Amino acid sequence: MPHSPLLSDEHFQEFRRLKFAISSSEDGIWEYNIQTNTTYVSKQWLEIIGYDENEYQSSIEAWKSLLHPDDIEYAIGVLFSSIANKIESAHVRYRIRHKQGHWIWIYDRAKILFDETGEPLIVAGFRTDITQQVELENHNQELAVIVQNATIEVYIADATTLEYLYANDGALKALGYTLEELQKLSVFDINPDLTADQIDIFRQYFDTVSPVLSNISHHKRKNGTRYPVQASVHKLTYKGIAAVVIFDTDITELTFTQEQLLHLATHDALTELPNRVLFLDRLQMAIKKNERTKDKVALLLIDLDHFKQINDSLGHPIGDKLLIHVSRRLQSLLRQGDTIARIGGDEFNILIDGLSHTQPLIDIAEKLIHAFQEPFSIQGQLLYTTLSIGIALSPDDGMTTESLLKNADTAMYRAKNEGRNTYRFYAHEMGEKAYERVVMENALHVALKENQFAVYYQPQIDLNNHKWVGMEALVRWEHPTLGIVSPATFIPLCEETGLIQEIDFFVLESVIKQHVEWKEEGLSGPKTAVNFSAKTLSNRHIAKEVAAILHFHGCNSECIAIEVTESHVMHDPKEAIEILGEFKTLGLEISIDDFGTGYSSLSYLKRLPIDKLKIDQSFIRDIPHDEDDMAITKTIIGLANNLKLNVIAEGVETHEQKSFLLENGCLLGQGYLFAKPLDVKTTTDYLHSNGYHH
Repeated sequence: MPHSPLLSDEHFQEFRRLKFAISSSEDGIWEYNIQTNTTYVSKQWLEIIGYDENEYQSSIEAWKSLLHPDDIEYAIGVLFSSIANKIESAHVRYRIRHKQGHWIWIYDRAKILFDETGEPLIVAGFRTDITQQVELENHNQELAVIVQNATIEVYIADATTLEYLYANDGALKALGYTLEELQKLSVFDINPDLTADQIDIFRQYFDTVSPVLSNISHHKRKNGTRYPVQASVHKLTYKGIAAVVIFDTDITELTFTQEQLLHLATHDALTELPNRVLFLDRLQMAIKKNERTKDKVALLLIDLDHFKQINDSLGHPIGDKLLIHVSRRLQSLLRQGDTIARIGGDEFNILIDGLSHTQPLIDIAEKLIHAFQEPFSIQGQLLYTTLSIGIALSPDDGMTTESLLKNADTAMYRAKNEGRNTYRFYAHEMGEKAYERVVMENALHVALKENQFAVYYQPQIDLNNHKWVGMEALVRWEHPTLGIVSPATFIPLCEETGLIQEIDFFVLESVIKQHVEWKEEGLSGPKTAVNFSAKTLSNRHIAKEVAAILHFHGCNSECIAIEVTESHVMHDPKEAIEILGEFKTLGLEISIDDFGTGYSSLSYLKRLPIDKLKIDQSFIRDIPHDEDDMAITKTIIGLANNLKLNVIAEGVETHEQKSFLLENGCLLGQGYLFAKPLDVKTTTDYLHSNGYHH
């Protein structure tokens, strides 16, 4: 959207005056920002429908959920029809459910702001409780007293001459006339913009379309001043005379100017600070300006420490008040030309430009940190929150809004990680690791696409006769220039980015296809264990996908075992029991990897549908020199035997370790003492030469 000028001081003060008038009104105000899909409703609206601030989550869906079923389609239709047809106002009456369960009638008047391309930006309006008015329409005689004292303007006029026959106190007060004075006047006197032609059109409308007419006009008071009203006109018989009853609502406070609506679109409703849209616009302008002046632009990204705990424990109303106090304190600490914005939640951005060196910036950051050592007093409570600040400079740390925001965010998280309540500058060395991470992630995507990954097989050995009784499939990255990349380098990144699922399925399918090839060569490959990550295991349909792959390639499930780590299983043991049970139904062997490193509950362990425990290599490494490791290993072996589970030790590298395991009842092992992970060709050659045939 093209840059829009900021509100002038005159318009801003006028907006503040209107906003105060709105907040003081008995009507409820509401705002809907279409671009951000956020809404705001006033306290008066909550009072109308009977809710406290902490009971009502403001949103379009929350409003729709309270609408009367018979009115939903009509109410929403009127609003969105105005938006679709680029009409700047919408007026609709509907019923809405009060908190106490009864229905109340609402008269909703909205003003719609469009941008220069005709796209809707924001909708703002009033909601008036017109339940009394509607009841008046249905029970005119019974509600005469209420009509007389209602604040809404009510008139009755002769349908032919349009001379006034009656006006309630609200109408007389608004116009400044007495009833006797008004009865000498006609609708044309009070509505000077009306013409005879318009009246003829209105009468035709009454006769052919609807007995109810709604329009906007301007009333002229006795003193000559004018004000806009929304009129609802109905036909009736009054004292034997054909007449019309007119319900008029003063909509002065709804006649927002385009500048005032622009303010709503570019400022945060809670703190009235610039929002993200306006801040990014100012940041981009500052970058361009300082390209010419060769000065620096600083972006300070501020996050409140521990705000979530305050919000969750004391409630959103207290949290909102704290954010307002925080914004005021931040504003009081900045120079007149600096820009502060609330970006969302508890995040604020500060823009400082025209810097020739960084010392003033350090002074500002120190001043901000120091100022937030003092608590905030809110509703009798002292609340403490400190700041974590990330600082990025242009042109040093970026020449675009995107790069500055990213780098300031990186610096802010560094401040968080280093204890909070501090500030950190973005430095080029901070970005090197992030850059390496991006390069690595891109390379992983390429590796998957270009089949740079390969599966290696590490034998699992019968410790008595050294025969292969199984294998573990291990992935290796065969990079075209770097050579073999260690899994310790890329597996953690794959887990963070979600690529681990693709890796897991690549390994599974590679192993399945390899077993099919071995079978076609007349070989009987030992059962091969495939590792599944927590991400893959969390897929509730994983067993069905595994079954589909086995079926597609025509592989017997007895060729495959599934290994899952103890910590992954214990993250959600109930779900793990179900998923592993589905694996067992397929005929797959299940092993718990890295056993002893997690926090297994024995009550869950005995219920898990597993076949084997795998002792983590960290317990094997220092045997026979570490008595604690020896004791833990014995305990795991005993536990497995008591639960009638197989047990295997990984990381076996010495004969002493092998002897210890055999002596204590562990008959299976895996490690460099027997073989390193082998590529497919070496594995196949071994199977051929050692009689692993059908």
